[in-house]
Amino acid sequence: MEPSHTIARSLRSDNNAGLCPEALAALTELCGHAVGYGDDPDTPRAIAALTALFGPDIEVFFVATGTAANTLSIAALTEPWQRVLCSAHSHYADDESTAPERITLCRTAALTPAHDPGKLTPRDIEAATAGGRHDVHEPAPGVVTITNATELGTVYTPDEVRALCQIAHARGYRVHVDGARFANAVAELTEQTGESAAAICRALTVDAGVAALSFGGTKNGLAFGEAVIFFCADEHARRAAARFPYLRKSTGHLVSKHRMITAPFARALEGGAWLRHAGHANAMAARLADGLARLGLAPAVPREANGVFVALPAQVDAGLRARGHGYYPFGSPMGQVARFMCSFDTRVEDIDALLDDARALVGG
Repeated sequence: MEPSHTIARSLRSDNNAGLCPEALAALTELCGHAVGYGDDPDTPRAIAALTALFGPDIEVFFVATGTAANTLSIAALTEPWQRVLCSAHSHYADDESTAPERITLCRTAALTPAHDPGKLTPRDIEAATAGGRHDVHEPAPGVVTITNATELGTVYTPDEVRALCQIAHARGYRVHVDGARFANAVAELTEQTGESAAAICRALTVDAGVAALSFGGTKNGLAFGEAVIFFCADEHARRAAARFPYLRKSTGHLVSKHRMITAPFARALEGGAWLRHAGHANAMAARLADGLARLGLAPAVPREANGVFVALPAQVDAGLRARGHGYYPFGSPMGQVARFMCSFDTRVEDIDALLDDARALVGG
């Protein structure tokens, strides 16, 4: 069967999408001169917008990449003789190569979640920290890092984050959140609860006991850029915030034309576009998940953010690829699945075109 249409957009990754209109507009306006290294008019605007979401007792720093945001924030929270606990399925364990160990100098311990393949739970932290000598011959407690939304597209609730922070703190660990898709988690929870974005942002972080958040921009329509936020009610976070500028500079991650990161952040945050774009991506993923489920291709994990993970029969997988549909073959705890990631610019017609072809292939 010949392809019935041309595929204009890929569902392989939200990293593949272009610039959202707000980011593009902000960049095109940066033609004049401004002082570099953050002493420009746009960086305070971006910080003010994040303060409105997360509260006044924060320190904010910007870097270009998610790997820099995660590893530098955790390095600021730790000492080289400590240990970082993460999910074995996390980006920190699976996709950042040796950067975590190289930058933090800490032992990385990747835990296999016992109950939820996408999330660490208090039981996982208890099991990982039970026993041991707790002396100089083993790593000291450092940081627990979780991802929200997770690599499997699920979302930690405020209660789940709070419970995890409580056990982590009791074991001597601080908590960091990799929020590459934090906007998608917030959009999902605001949709579910009707609460404001600021209320959800705080419930997922400072109110729960989180010390630091890597707040992603790249996967939500920016060209590049992540914001590292320290919640300075926590003494460890205050110390980390004082250390971070030196870590950022000494590892080559202080961007001189700082406003190229912060102006798009400011524009997307101030008008609420960051949440609208994430909500749209989530809605497109929901449409895809529902449509596939009606064809007997139910997602392998619940759709809670902008990703859909589904095991496709070989003939459906081959047929969709032959028709030009782009998605990612993903090795998951449930086995090999297809990962479909929706973006701020995913269209209804893109989803429906894929579902039409899947329906023809399943029916055939």
